[in-house]
Amino acid sequence: MKVELIYGSREIDVDIPDKNVLWELWPNDLPPVADEEREIRHAILNPLGCERLGALVKPGMKVVILADDLTRPTPKKRILPILLDELNRAGVPDIDITVLIALGTHRYMTEDEILKAFGNEIISRVRILNHEWMGPGNLVTLGRTENGTPITVNKVAYDADFLIGLGSIVPHCWAGFSGGAKIIQPGISGPDTTAATHHLIFDDDSEVLSFAGMAHNKVMNEMRAVARQAGLDFIVNVVVNSKKEVVKVVAGDLEMAHNAGIEASRQNFVREISQRADIVIEEAYPADFDMWQATKPLSYSRRAVKDGGTVIFLTAAPDGICANHPFLAEQGRCSYSELKDMMLCDQVGDRVAGSLLMLIKKGVEGVNVIAVSDGLTREMKWQMAMEHAGSMEEALRIAFARHGKDATVGIIHHGGDVLPVLS
Repeated sequence: MKVELIYGSREIDVDIPDKNVLWELWPNDLPPVADEEREIRHAILNPLGCERLGALVKPGMKVVILADDLTRPTPKKRILPILLDELNRAGVPDIDITVLIALGTHRYMTEDEILKAFGNEIISRVRILNHEWMGPGNLVTLGRTENGTPITVNKVAYDADFLIGLGSIVPHCWAGFSGGAKIIQPGISGPDTTAATHHLIFDDDSEVLSFAGMAHNKVMNEMRAVARQAGLDFIVNVVVNSKKEVVKVVAGDLEMAHNAGIEASRQNFVREISQRADIVIEEAYPADFDMWQATKPLSYSRRAVKDGGTVIFLTAAPDGICANHPFLAEQGRCSYSELKDMMLCDQVGDRVAGSLLMLIKKGVEGVNVIAVSDGLTREMKWQMAMEHAGSMEEALRIAFARHGKDATVGIIHHGGDVLPVLS
């Protein structure tokens, strides 16, 4: 059979014998809403768990809208005009509104990327800023949560009179599902806060890979506690299918609205498999910007491959491993247990990267990983302890040579979002 795989901005084909293919997963792709603009406006005007914006915001207020960065599929160009118009009707002019790009500890977006993500209309109406997390002077400290997580957040967001978060809901390896409170933590938090919440999944080594798709897990709950303390007043979240069509819109309270969107995301992206395969082809798209983003699909693949099996990891990774977190490349050959010891002994300066690398290592523990990527050089693959293959055909030859001509193959499309679950 001919299998079409998304690789960055293009598709590539690979031939696999029919008899070897055990299963092939795509998103369920729920149908899009009939009228996207009407659906977005209806959700904003009929919020869950709180009053309408018209009753919550007043003239003279400074409003900050948190919007995710280029690594997320949220249709910001389509949501923001509607949201800005509603704020205008409530008496808040564009001059009193700022859009803050909630990029967590990702690299800052360039002017060209901001233009592409937000469009001329939004750029001409409101001020747009990156969350400049690398500058301590841009952050404010708010104490700790009840569980002891230190809270530092962006000062622009904290100084706002009203704080709105945009986002999209997909399975997520730490929070269970993205969206909701994640626009605050890690979106506009300092690295100390993000390191603390991300390290929570390593309390029990046997549970590290179980957090993805688990709503209300302890990481999500802690992120919500941070978001409450930071003052997140209102969210607008969407679920989009693989065609980037909106299938669900929710708005209102950060927990009630988020909870209402999670089930649609689960229906769209969580897919059952009956058994694990010897070889799993993992298409990292759309989480294929760099190795940092590709951690999600790589960790998900461990649920679908047999112990001792092989993951063929297809990722464009145009930004390489991760330029602003060099720890990944420097320590990428360490084992999970070595990294955990380093973290426990406080030998890791970049603890956000330390946690992410631990997740990668838990995700590849006990299996082989062959990376097919133009963005990751042979040396980068070596740094991350992955095998090199120059093409999908070469990767399959290596895998079949290892597991035999009758080896079973599983294929995961849209792997940045699709979460395989063993039934």
